Formats: sequence, C-alpha cells, structure tokens
Amino acid sequence: MAVSEHGILDLEDLASRYDAQVLREYLLEQEDGAAAREDVVAGNDGEAGAQASLTEVHDLRPRCFRRLRVLLVANFLAYWAAVFHCWNGFYSQVEEAGLKALPSLEIALLCVFVLGTQGTLELAAGLCLTHPVRSADVRSSGFTSWDGVAWLTGAGARSAVMLDVLCLPLMKRGSALLYFLSASTFTFAIGIFVFGVQLRLILGLFCGRDHFSYDKPDLFFKGRDFTGLMDSSPIAARPPAHRQEEDAMDLRLGRSPPVNAIKAANFAHVSDLALMHAVLKRLYIPMSCQESQEFVLSITSFSRCFCEDVVQCSLKFFFLMDCEVNLLVLLSLLVSATQAVGSCLYSSTSALDLRPSEEDQES
Repeated sequence: MAVSEHGILDLEDLASRYDAQVLREYLLEQEDGAAAREDVVAGNDGEAGAQASLTEVHDLRPRCFRRLRVLLVANFLAYWAAVFHCWNGFYSQVEEAGLKALPSLEIALLCVFVLGTQGTLELAAGLCLTHPVRSADVRSSGFTSWDGVAWLTGAGARSAVMLDVLCLPLMKRGSALLYFLSASTFTFAIGIFVFGVQLRLILGLFCGRDHFSYDKPDLFFKGRDFTGLMDSSPIAARPPAHRQEEDAMDLRLGRSPPVNAIKAANFAHVSDLALMHAVLKRLYIPMSCQESQEFVLSITSFSRCFCEDVVQCSLKFFFLMDCEVNLLVLLSLLVSATQAVGSCLYSSTSALDLRPSEEDQES
C-alpha cells in the first residue's frame, strides 16, 4: 500500500490504484473499528469511575460520631449563649446612650472570639473527617476548592444572625413598628426554623431511632419512622442525569443509609457549619442519599434568604433613612445583603455537578 514520505497514507495514490467505492468502504470500516474501540475503552473507564465513586464513601465510626456529636452540641450551646449575652449587654448600652450606641469592647471581642473559634474548630473537624482521603492519597489535602466557599458561607450566616440580634435594641429605641417587624421576622425565620429545629435535631443525635430531618417533617413529633421511609427515597429533587447510574448501583449493592452521618450532616447544615456539612456529604453519605441533602440545602437557603435576610435588609435600610445612621446597623445591612446573595449562589450550585469537573482536573 502506498505510503507518503511522512508515514501517512497517500489517498491520491490509493484512489488511482483502487476503485473509489472499494476505497470508501475500506475507510468507513476503519472509522467504525476505531469508534468501537473508543466505546469499549470509555465503557471500561466508566465502570472504573463508578466503582471509584462508590469506594469514596467511608464509614463514620461510632467513636467518631460521638466526638462529633459533642462538638456540635457544644457549638450550639456556646453560640446561642454568646448571642443572648451580647444582646443583653448591648440592650443596656442602648438604653443609656441612645441610637448612637455601639457595642462595647467586651461585646465586640466576645463576638469575634466565638465566631473565630467556631471557624477554627470547623476546620479542625473537617481535617479529621478527611483523614481517610489523605491516608489513601498522600498528595491529597482532603479538601476541595468548594470547601473554602462553604466555610465562608457558613461564617457569613453565623455573623449575620449575631448582627441581627444586636440590631434589635436599636430598632426598639428608634421605631416601635420597625422593632415589631424585625423581632417578628427574626422569631419566625430564626427562632422557629433554625433554633427550634436545632433543638429537635439535638434530640435525634442522642436517639438512634429518631430519623427526623428537614425532608421528613412528618417525623417532627413521632421521631421514629414506622413506615420504613429510611429504606426508601425521601423527598428530593430530580437527580442529575450523569448520576442516575451510580444511584442504581448503590441500590443494587444494598447499601443502607448511614443514619449517624446523615444526622451529623443535617445538624451541621442547620447550625451554619457549611464546611463540615460539605465534607460529611461528600465522604460519608452515599450518592443515593445526597439528592436529599442538595434539596434541603436549596430549600433552607432560599427560604432563609427571602424570609429573613431580605426583610431585615429592608428594615435596616428604613432605620438608616428615618431614624439614625448607626455604624452597627450599616455593617449588619452589608453583611446580610452579602450573605443573602452568597447563600443563594452557594446552594444553587450543586456539588454533584462540580465533582466531575474537579475529578477531571485532578486526573
């Protein structure tokens, strides 16, 4: 067969030697064979990738869960105790100094200390939770770039709640109507759907048969799932197209939902520990259960944005325009607005959709 001096088939010479129809059929057969080989290689890679994704799910040992439970409960008690103390202390200052009052150095340092300690312990807990990944791959840090975004989002949410509480005494001193609207909004959006749910989830952390979560609201009072919903599909959004095969493989393998990991992830999410929630969801919760986590993340983030952040931003804006230009209210307005946008962007960008691109970049 004629070959050019560069080692490539000389099509002009072949066309002069063979019939055009024969040459066309030969080239088509070569293309079909190459495509079939590529399909076989792609199928093998897909099966290997599916198996790799399944082996990425680790077991949360009971001892690790107990330590994580203690950390979560201590974080809950310390945060809300600091919030109440700061509100009580600043309320006395507003009564004395009026609308121009600013938090004292003690209150400011306490807020910074609590938020900083929370962020540091969250990073430490995330580092411990990623130990299986670092043990399997020495070059891996266990974290992804999306974990950094989660850490910032969680810190912003906790800061926004604390600043909203500090603004309540100013609202009360400036306008009775603004105070009523702000306090009612905070009680409904944070008091009931954050603080109340956190208390309910704490009970579930210490009760093995309690399966209450945001996607199972019917278990709020009875707790135990008598109908076997833990073995079936809970309320969830439609799964991504590229993850349907992995979900089916999870079901074929007969994996039972990791109850302890799901409980810890749910409580971490409601406590605005987004980094811890992201690590638990990625490493300890199988793909068949992650759709519920994505669904709850979207629902809670958007509802909190429109029921709390947007309303509080509007009330703070009216306070600045009609009552007094207070630096604390201005700072709280900026943090709440930034948090509202950031939380919506974070929740609307599914980590399931980001994982394939991250894996391709690492390979």
